[in-house]
Amino acid sequence: MERSLFRYIWKHTWRDQLWLLAVTIASFPLVYVNLEVPKRIVNDAIGGKHLPQSLFGFEITQVGYLMVLSFALLALITINGAIKYWLNVYRGIVGERMVRRMRYQLYGALMRFPLPHFRRTSPGEIIPMVTAETDPIGGFIGESIASPAFQAGLLLTYMTFIFMQNFWLGLAAIALYPPQAWLIPKLQRKINKLAKRRIQTTREFSDRIGDVVGGATEIRANNAARFELADASARLGTIYAIRVDIYKRKFFVKFLNNFLAQVTPFFFYAIGGYFAIQGQLSVGALVAVVAAYKDIIDPWKELLKWYETKEDVRVKYEQIVSQFEPEGMLPESMVAEAPHPLPRLDAPLVAQNVGYDGEGAAVVEPFSVEVRPGERVAIVGAGECGKGEVAQVLARLVMPTSGRLAAGGLSLSDAPLALVGTRIGFACRNAHVFSGTLMHNLLYGLKHRPVKEAHYDGAAAAEEAQRRREAQQSGNSTDDVNATWVDVATAGVADAEAHALDVLRVLKMDGELLAFGLASRGGDPDSKLAALALEARARLRDKVRSPELATLVELFDRERYFENASVAENLLFGTPTDPAFAPERLATNAEVRKLLVDTGLAADLEQAGIRVARLMVELFADEPPDSPLFAEYSFISPEDLGDVRNLLRRLDERGRALSADERTMMLALPLKIVATRHRLDFPEAAMRGRIVEARKEFQRRFADRGAVAFLDPDGFSPALSIRDNILFGRPVYEQARAQERLTELVREVALEVGMEMPLIRRGLEFDVGPSGGRLAYQQRQRLALARAMVKNPDILVLDEPTSGLDPALERDVIQRVLEWAGPRTVVWVLGQPALAQYFARVLVFERGRLVEDGPFDALAGGGKCLPGLLA
Repeated sequence: MERSLFRYIWKHTWRDQLWLLAVTIASFPLVYVNLEVPKRIVNDAIGGKHLPQSLFGFEITQVGYLMVLSFALLALITINGAIKYWLNVYRGIVGERMVRRMRYQLYGALMRFPLPHFRRTSPGEIIPMVTAETDPIGGFIGESIASPAFQAGLLLTYMTFIFMQNFWLGLAAIALYPPQAWLIPKLQRKINKLAKRRIQTTREFSDRIGDVVGGATEIRANNAARFELADASARLGTIYAIRVDIYKRKFFVKFLNNFLAQVTPFFFYAIGGYFAIQGQLSVGALVAVVAAYKDIIDPWKELLKWYETKEDVRVKYEQIVSQFEPEGMLPESMVAEAPHPLPRLDAPLVAQNVGYDGEGAAVVEPFSVEVRPGERVAIVGAGECGKGEVAQVLARLVMPTSGRLAAGGLSLSDAPLALVGTRIGFACRNAHVFSGTLMHNLLYGLKHRPVKEAHYDGAAAAEEAQRRREAQQSGNSTDDVNATWVDVATAGVADAEAHALDVLRVLKMDGELLAFGLASRGGDPDSKLAALALEARARLRDKVRSPELATLVELFDRERYFENASVAENLLFGTPTDPAFAPERLATNAEVRKLLVDTGLAADLEQAGIRVARLMVELFADEPPDSPLFAEYSFISPEDLGDVRNLLRRLDERGRALSADERTMMLALPLKIVATRHRLDFPEAAMRGRIVEARKEFQRRFADRGAVAFLDPDGFSPALSIRDNILFGRPVYEQARAQERLTELVREVALEVGMEMPLIRRGLEFDVGPSGGRLAYQQRQRLALARAMVKNPDILVLDEPTSGLDPALERDVIQRVLEWAGPRTVVWVLGQPALAQYFARVLVFERGRLVEDGPFDALAGGGKCLPGLLA
């Protein structure tokens, strides 16, 4: 990006700026005429002087002349307003295109940052620069040239008009502008310095916030909240002091401008009034001059405001540009689109005197190795020996600071990212997992370029064409994100999904995919998957009739009360789709309360609530607020226990009726009771039957509302997970391992009816959450390893991608990956040196130096360093 703000603006918007400038200049004669017409109205039409006898060949009276001039003034006002509207909209469009261009360029620059830069720069600093800090720059770009030209033109037009009326009044109008033009830039320079400090301190505070969020557990574990608050207070105090200083100086400049603007009319009234008395100036001209000067104030203020904004934006622009040009940034030629098809890297991987000295990383002294095609090489070492840095260098994720890295005769040191990113697979222990589905993450390594355009019809096609035009005008990529991006040809496979599943099976993740599929919700009740789920439900019902399984589950039955569900869940008999019908909100739902009153349950449930409240107060009176028993068994929170105790005391002493809020509180308590879990002898048998009858009335009243997806014994419910659709019941609370055994049973019947592949496909659509937060650490590690394998690279470089797995699974996965690799070259950094026994060759690093290189058996038996690592 250009270092100079105005060079950047002119480079990308010079056509737009010239067009805006041309329209601006063309509007000035209209502005002048707009000033002249009111003078003619006062002096000629109203004053009766210089009245024309005819206009456009028609005789005209004084009133007619007044009307013509008045409508002419109205037309001029409308035209000038329309021009201003067009200029404002067009300036806005230019500004928005430029802020889009700038953000895109900054985003693109991030792709070329050296990886060590991300270790010393937090997202809290980078994100605001790309988002919030570019906003004012975009707003300024649209008006950077045309706006000052417009305001200066208005100012010149008004000044010309005033000079045309009287020379001395013209001098009076401009007398105080030179002092302002000299003083304001001096004051603004100090404000600019303070603005730079404000931006820097705000970024530092943003960085600190990110640090606190990331270290929330440590802050709480070490009781350091008070220290962190003191640190935040000091930083906020610094920002406050800077901002107050800026405000004082900024508003002093405004005060000075306003004062000088208000002083000028003194000269008009004194000098202009004198000339009017002397008959050297008409009253109409004096009125027009005073009106023109009032109009002058606005463009002058706008020019001063433009100057202040320009300086503020210039500072922000220069700060952003400086932050997005770090040392070691990859040249743009490396990220340019590479030729297709890409060459293979099936030649020896050669490192000749390759060294690395990255900031914040271990130093790797120059070493030389040659890895033959298809060779299995393990890299081991203790502590910060540089093995991780070696992996990044061999994968060409970081540039070596010395030596030459090549694959056969092809130099990798200057190879395009498209080549190394396609032909070299890389995974590490803390690899990032992107938000989205499992499939998106698995196929991420194949999304290099669009291979098939999306098809659009009608309005969608026109919208897509407009999107492409705007993207092109803003200097953005015109690629369609909705196109087909998965390039199966590059991976040498025909079916991306089948290929991804094969890789997941190698990593023993197919069982987890099945579990994700069973946990998924939604789907068409008429689909084949739904039909298979109902078939599996029928098989499960047959199986649980056996004595050993019958006690594990309570199956749903519309005519029975469920012992293992709460009173509220029994009443609902379904999954709420309206939050107002959630089990915890039924007591506050007016419609549900009316139903309970109509069915005669409300009063009995309220009395049961009072009994439950007494029991809770008695049982938990001596328990500390942080006791786990509250969460496990109490229906009343520790914070509310005192209020409930006081309520019960008032009821005992006065025998008064409950208020509406108190009745709601008491009603909510028994709705939470699960008979088999809480063992409170509630509801009794008669009450259970009444609740089942109330359930039927509930369905009659709300069936057409869509507020609850009611359970259907003969149908598939999209509101339930596939697992719950098959089970169609609840595990019995008092049965040990009931949940685990039922999960196995559900999986068993699902496989029996042929649901494996449909469930696995659903599992591939599992949403992993932000940064893979819904996955366990070992699942994220294997997903990252699968991502590297799915693209079928020629060279696989791995940096402890299985370190989070249990030892048995890690050994199994390593052996399975090595078997899968076939003719591919594999370089694997190991956290456990003993695992090197599965590799043909071992490289041992110590303090950044390659100290041993040879077969595992030879080094383990006669080496100097490896035996110590194995001990």
